[in-house]
Amino acid sequence: MFLRIPNLLSEDDLSALEALSAGGRFVDGAATAGTPTRAAKNNLQLEPADDAARRSLIDTVTRAVTASTTVRASALPSRLTAPMLTKYEPGMSYGWHVDNAIMGGLGGQVRSDIACTIFLSEPKDYDGGELVVQTSTGEAHVRLERGEAFLYPATSRHRVTEVTRGERLAVVFWIQSLIAEASRRELLNDLNLAYESVLRENADSGGLQLIQRAHANLVRMWSDL
Repeated sequence: MFLRIPNLLSEDDLSALEALSAGGRFVDGAATAGTPTRAAKNNLQLEPADDAARRSLIDTVTRAVTASTTVRASALPSRLTAPMLTKYEPGMSYGWHVDNAIMGGLGGQVRSDIACTIFLSEPKDYDGGELVVQTSTGEAHVRLERGEAFLYPATSRHRVTEVTRGERLAVVFWIQSLIAEASRRELLNDLNLAYESVLRENADSGGLQLIQRAHANLVRMWSDL
């Protein structure tokens, strides 16, 4: 599933992250890459100045993710990795790679089912820096507005093109879903969209409870707790 989420972060969220970025120290991002991808990674990552700054970064992102009905319906999140605030300056890029299957998370290890990139910079403020994801029908080129997020399968091969002007700031993190299999998550999301569509068109429809029951029972059948 490839999903664009407008306005995942509020203006207050964005201001908080920009303040952390302005006052923080950025270090070589390759230090957090797995061995196969380390040579491909050429970016910077925020190293929070103290525990308060680290907690602010985590709380700001996780609060927005938890509050998003779109994320809850499409990803069915169980656990998250700690979000990383990344920076690409002119000449920086991230070559083709696949994310590690297991990562350190908030309170334990996380199986990386879904990757999320939240764009923090205005597109007009930098050139290049596209997130490119390989799909079954070709390459998806993603360059979103400030505060928008993009969810995609962490199993996908992907890269970030070279930034040639300006500065690209983004937050990245990974989600372990309650439903490990991507095709099942997509089916559940379709059922949820069908429910919402029928609800808008005919709130008294007897089919609503049937859709809701099918969704709930499939979650029970497939969930990984």
